[in-house]
Order: sequence, then C-alpha cells, then structure tokens
Amino acid sequence: MALVVAYTPVHIFLVPHPWSKNAISDSGIFSILTIALVSLALVRLFIATRQIPDSAIKFSLYALLYIILIYILREADFHRLFTDEHITRDKFYTDPEIDIKQKILAGIPMAIFFLCFFYILFRYTKFVVSRILKLHPWAISVFLWGITIVASQVIDKSYLNDVHTGRVIEEMLEFCAAGYAMIAVFLSTSVLSNFYADK
Repeated sequence: MALVVAYTPVHIFLVPHPWSKNAISDSGIFSILTIALVSLALVRLFIATRQIPDSAIKFSLYALLYIILIYILREADFHRLFTDEHITRDKFYTDPEIDIKQKILAGIPMAIFFLCFFYILFRYTKFVVSRILKLHPWAISVFLWGITIVASQVIDKSYLNDVHTGRVIEEMLEFCAAGYAMIAVFLSTSVLSNFYADK
C-alpha cells in the first residue's frame, strides 16, 4: 500500500492527463483492480464458511459475505443497469422522478445490508478493538480499511471530488481500502481455520 501512496503524486503530476483521467474512471484500471481485490476477499470468505463448523461464527461469515457482495456491486456501479443514481445514497429514495417500485426493489437489499452491517458492528466491535490494541495483523488491516474507506467517502462528498487531484486521491484510497479488506479477510479466516483445525 505504501507503493500506492508513493505512486499517487506520480499519477497526478507526471502521467498525461487523458491517461490519468481514464485510469481512474468507473471502467478504468484502478476500478477494475479494486473490484478484483474485494472479489478475492469474497471468494476466501466463502471458502471459510465451508471450513468453520461453529454455527454462530458461520452466520457472521455469511453476513460479511453479503456486506462484501454489496461492496463489490457498488464499486462495479451495478445500479447503472436500472438507474443513474447510486442506490446507497439517500437521493435515490427521495427523488420523486424515480418509480416507487424501483425504490422498494433497491431498498430491500439495502435494508438487509444495514442489518448485516450493524449486526457485525455491535457483535464484534469490542473484540476487534481489543485485537487492534494487541496489534494483531488482521485487526490492524480492519482498522486501516476503516480509515481509508472513510477518507475516500469524505473526499467523495467534498469539493475535492470536483477536481482531478481529488478524484485521483479518492480512487487511490478506495484501492488501498480494497487491499486492506482483502488482507483482513485472508488473515482473519486463516486464524479461524487454524483455530478449528487444532480442535
């Protein structure tokens, strides 16, 4: 990830603007790489659900699977198949021009997403924080994912999103976040698999 940070100013100031702009577009190389990293996390998590016998842990893994699936669909702009507005934004649900049926169809998977998200948040926040304080690598990766994804969304909602430099930084942060998500999933599921293998 340090390489991404080091590359960011190169992309902003040295890469020709048309190439730079194309690389950070919705169909650009960084968007594709971001989706690929999160997809790897999804596959690893699915494999883990087949290896973990504990039903409570397995339920949590399925909840995480759903969260990551929505994560991928958002990064892939899946919503563009039926609307120009992101279904994760409140503007979609308050726009009078969007049909109520579309809002309901989009609202159901988003409601499930938030149920899964808050379930994971309330059930595991204390545990994850304790592991961060103990410097467990997978927990540090979760922490870094949180920082980078929040930072990218702050930029997305700010005036920086209207300028090329801001859009590059946002895209690089999203790419880093995807990397940290993948690392967190691989490390944490490895810990879980080893724990149950020793039983």
